[in-house]
Amino acid sequence: MAGSRRDKLGSIFSRLTGLLRSGAMKEEDRPIWYDVVKAFPPLPKPPPKRNIPNILYPEDFVRVHFSNTFSDPGATRLADGKTKSVQQRFVAKYLELHEEKSVPADRRFEDTVRILREEGVKLITHEERKQAADKFQGETKIKHRQPEKLDPQDPYIANTTTIVSSKPGKPQPKTEASSSVNIDSLFEEPR
Repeated sequence: MAGSRRDKLGSIFSRLTGLLRSGAMKEEDRPIWYDVVKAFPPLPKPPPKRNIPNILYPEDFVRVHFSNTFSDPGATRLADGKTKSVQQRFVAKYLELHEEKSVPADRRFEDTVRILREEGVKLITHEERKQAADKFQGETKIKHRQPEKLDPQDPYIANTTTIVSSKPGKPQPKTEASSSVNIDSLFEEPR
């Protein structure tokens, strides 16, 4: 026997409201929760989740190449909206050279570096930063003392069993990330 499929349409609340309106159910027979749901209806259902598109701009590759070549330039004032960071200035100058098309694509990155250095921007490569850190560490290196002979009769040492040396470990060298993307091909308009 085929039954009504109307129960699959609408919520229990809407079906109960229909029964009350039509007189199929008396007001005194309504469930306790009906008045609560009528006074405080549930929030609407959020739209179903959709995949977020992977947004990638051509200047992102310029930023990656800049970050792989140069070390962190230091602190940036985020509250000051007028001052651009070194990376923002670099990308802006690179895009400006790209728009002018006065510089060949293979020399555009180097020319941007040269122009910014002429403007007084301090660009330090990872190698230069490492050399400066090694030089600084060499100048301020503290000679490690040899462990002294300990007297087992000393009351401060008698209860200890081992002495831990606090020598700093050797830093691991950074591996260079190679960029296999031609940055300028990203700016070309599709044919």
